[in-house]
Amino acid sequence: MGFKLFGTFIPYYGFFILIGIVCAGLLGYFLCKQLSLNIDDFIIVCAYLLAFGFTGAKLLYIAVSYKNIDFHSVLSSLENFNLFFSSGFVFYGGLIGGFLALFFVKKIHKIQIKEYIKILAPSLALAHAFGRIGCSFAGCCYGKETGGKIFFEYNDSLIAPNGIHLFPVQAVESLSLFCLCIILVFLLLKNNKTNTHILYIIYYSIVRFILEFFRGDVERGIFKCFSTSQIISIMLFVSVISYLIMNKIKNQLIVNQ
Repeated sequence: MGFKLFGTFIPYYGFFILIGIVCAGLLGYFLCKQLSLNIDDFIIVCAYLLAFGFTGAKLLYIAVSYKNIDFHSVLSSLENFNLFFSSGFVFYGGLIGGFLALFFVKKIHKIQIKEYIKILAPSLALAHAFGRIGCSFAGCCYGKETGGKIFFEYNDSLIAPNGIHLFPVQAVESLSLFCLCIILVFLLLKNNKTNTHILYIIYYSIVRFILEFFRGDVERGIFKCFSTSQIISIMLFVSVISYLIMNKIKNQLIVNQ
């Protein structure tokens, strides 16, 4: 699904991802100015994040969906190859790729990423929110069939089932991410020492874990009763809570010495 602009077909999925990236960049630029951070360093960090993020998102998609991918068809023509690599991404793969990117940025460019992570969290939430709108238009990541009054119905989707009332899980996640972005920006401007990345992981891992129960698409990997994203959500949540507990214990020991 998409629209034509000056005779060129623009898919909604890519269109909203582009809007999300631009808006996230503008927000990051604004926050850099407010916190007196180096804009050039921020641009370098963003370049690495985009490269590693898209690569990680694609690799995780292939890992969880390889059984449903016709690789022979993908390699049969340049058009199919381009279509395959321009669609089908798993967000958590991008998040993991982003963490790896920060490691390389620090090693190669000697940038102190600690301050930049704080502004990347709300920017990422904003970009992701627009990305989920793109998912909704494209029909990917669709919700389960519902008999409720709030639903989304597709009529000519190539991905989601047509003519069925589906729970608008993409819209709910998008709204949650917009709210998260607003909350993180408010907290960061109020106190520039706020660990927005910690709050981001706790908030999003809980939201994503819950919303996965309302998803109806099958290409997301299921292990036992949990999806791939739910397992990653659990791991991220436990890791962050463990880090906070250990850090509190460490600080308490220092105070008592």
